[in-house]
Amino acid sequence: MKSIVTLIFCLNFLIAFGQKVNGAYIKDLNNGCKVWDENYAAEDSISWKGKCKDNFAEGSGILIWHENGKETARYIGLMHKGKPNGRGKYIYLGNGEVEGNYIDGVLQGTGSRTFATGLKLEGRYIDDEFLSLDEPIFKLLKKHPTTFLDSTDIYVNDGESKSLFYYTIEPKADVKGALVLLPSSGENVESVISCNKKLIQAATAHHILTIVLSINNDRGLDDDQLALDFLNATFNQVAEQYRVPKKKFVIGGFSGGGMLALRYTEMSRDNSHKTTIIPAAVFGADPPVDLAGLYNTAKRDLMLNADRVGLSPGKMNGLREAKMIVDEYDQIYGGSPDQHPERYIQRSMYSRSQKDGGNAKYLKDIPVRMYCDPDISWALKERTRDYYDMNAANLSGMINFLNLNGNKEAEFIPALGKGYRLDGTRHPHSWSIIEPIDCLNWVVNIISKNN
Repeated sequence: MKSIVTLIFCLNFLIAFGQKVNGAYIKDLNNGCKVWDENYAAEDSISWKGKCKDNFAEGSGILIWHENGKETARYIGLMHKGKPNGRGKYIYLGNGEVEGNYIDGVLQGTGSRTFATGLKLEGRYIDDEFLSLDEPIFKLLKKHPTTFLDSTDIYVNDGESKSLFYYTIEPKADVKGALVLLPSSGENVESVISCNKKLIQAATAHHILTIVLSINNDRGLDDDQLALDFLNATFNQVAEQYRVPKKKFVIGGFSGGGMLALRYTEMSRDNSHKTTIIPAAVFGADPPVDLAGLYNTAKRDLMLNADRVGLSPGKMNGLREAKMIVDEYDQIYGGSPDQHPERYIQRSMYSRSQKDGGNAKYLKDIPVRMYCDPDISWALKERTRDYYDMNAANLSGMINFLNLNGNKEAEFIPALGKGYRLDGTRHPHSWSIIEPIDCLNWVVNIISKNN
């Protein structure tokens, strides 16, 4: 099926798979007019209501996409040589609309996105990717290519691209520190920027540089040297280019990105000398922190729900997520936590089973914030999960461990009812549980004190 622009929902997947792109021209079987399909599949078909030139769709018209004979999307606008070119609008049946200016099939410049909820967002597009930033801040945005090739898929859902990169949003003058934001598993970097618009814009006003890196696969820094090297090299380059002291970085992320932020910070303080910076503080939006607990929760979900019929789409998503976790961890760690407890403890951000907290012991002397929307009613209704299955249990356990061991700057922040996706739908597992101005004030205070 055609997917010119991926609708952004601030993804919640803990494990994600890359998308293979096999582009091809396909014909309208009635008139022979050809249209480019960047994600061609055998079940795709089209109909084109407009002119043809040299057997390609040309000029103004209506393009309708079908999957197994059923209409799924339509494009209304200008075409050139079989690709959208000029002003146009995509209508995704049941999933909203995207309107803007296309250049050779790719959205560029100002555009708008209307979600199925009716919420409409306007912003700028760079190479099909939506960025919800106000114009003055958008002008400060810069994309930095790197020499790293993504040989181990640390950045997935970007088609066949193997190039790693990062964005910066630079204050106009006097950079006082850096805020690092890491995507959740499978989430693209542009989604991170759009979901954190208020935080980023407030950071810029307070002379804080924002950095968002193209890393969204949470296999972990203990098992992927490329991921660690990419983070280290980026932080080094940013520190040098923008003259940011290495002790003035605050690092955080959502879900799998929060896991990476925590683990990087722990590694920076475990005397292994594997990191190039030592973050001044770390935060996470609902990250799983105890991998043994995550595995066992996923296994239990499969046991309770795998044979049930009539599950809602949300519950099916939860079940697929559980299966991916079990399969992935069986492959990475060689089996369950009962079979290989030491492997799970070594790679976890916090181990509830260990008196010393596992790797969490390295966070005893650093400000830590863990955000969570512990909405049990939503979990029961939408995912058939209970308190034992929620990240809140282990997040509060980790903060309790740190408090008991003398860290008075370790905070569990229960953002009950605050979780919403960019499209306006309710979901406790979202970037929005981080209140932007309060978080920014926390960051500014830490950076100003860390001289």
